[in-house]
Amino acid sequence: MQWLFLLYSRFFDNILISFMNNRIKQNNLKTPFDIVENCSPLWKKIFAEAVRDPAELCRRLEISNEHVDLNSNFPMLVPEPFLQRIKPKDPLDPLLLQVLPRKEESAVSPDFTTDPLGENGHLSPEGTLSKYHGRSLIVTGKACSIHCRFCFRRHLPLPEIEENSISSGSGIHPEIIAARFKADPTLHEVILSGGDPLMLSDRQLQDLIFHLDQVPGIRRIRIHTRMPIIIPQRLTENLLSLLSNHKRYGKRAKMIVVLHVNHPNELDSGVSRSIEELMDSGCILLSQTVLLRQVNDSLPVLAELFERLIDLGVMPYYLHQLDRVAGAAHFEVSPEEGCDLITKLRRLLPGYAVPRYVREIPGEPGKVVLK
Repeated sequence: MQWLFLLYSRFFDNILISFMNNRIKQNNLKTPFDIVENCSPLWKKIFAEAVRDPAELCRRLEISNEHVDLNSNFPMLVPEPFLQRIKPKDPLDPLLLQVLPRKEESAVSPDFTTDPLGENGHLSPEGTLSKYHGRSLIVTGKACSIHCRFCFRRHLPLPEIEENSISSGSGIHPEIIAARFKADPTLHEVILSGGDPLMLSDRQLQDLIFHLDQVPGIRRIRIHTRMPIIIPQRLTENLLSLLSNHKRYGKRAKMIVVLHVNHPNELDSGVSRSIEELMDSGCILLSQTVLLRQVNDSLPVLAELFERLIDLGVMPYYLHQLDRVAGAAHFEVSPEEGCDLITKLRRLLPGYAVPRYVREIPGEPGKVVLK
């Protein structure tokens, strides 16, 4: 008789669940997850209120706009948490130089192109890019938390991502991407790039990670992001659970987060707390840095940055030679200077605190280490 009772109990449970789901759809009711998604998280409000007018930024920081491009084709975008770390009355502040459009950007340099890595034309309709053996990159959209003036994709047309649904409009489609990846037996790692993958909502990111985690061969999901550095409020409890490697969340693939950080002044107390929260979630944390003229091209600055990262539990991964994108020539540091800095860093810091100094060359099977 016990088995009969259990059978009837399960039958009526299914009827009740079906009834409740129909009621939710018919009356446009909200599930708890929907309520969280539709509450306009603080990070979205911060992003919406970011400073987008170079003249306003100059007024806020009490600096002249004489050398500023007030009508750049690559719009300025500076959220308040990052702006608060910029020193007022200092036109050469290293954080300001990364985001303020300058008239130098319009200078034509023959070796600086709109597509320095040769990505244009190789991006699939689903937003995937396969450059290296065993790995595939997903360009999750063009939205970023900040517009870095040296961004190598500043001219590249990218798929749009609708705000409310990851699979609406002309955005990426997790089901189609997962099917494509299942057909490639050599694939073992997926890299989420952009734009910034953490500009996706928690629901969008959950949908994408869920589908990727169903691909048997995928062992790692790597997220390249600047968001925890720019808007640390993005790290909601929902997001931290999505990125967690703790077994209780049931993911197979390991989550790796690569933080883009260029200067120690970016690592204030709020950012440090966000990194600690990522550490507590069990994420594997790496960093990448772009070597930039007047921003971090000195031994003391790089040494402080990499030591601070190690103290926060982040392993310095790459120091990038600037990609030669049109509009960024004034940021370039010569490879010879970069190699000299790395040599001196090796004498000053333990080996694990010194990143690999690399350049990306179109057509190469991997990033080229500069020596």
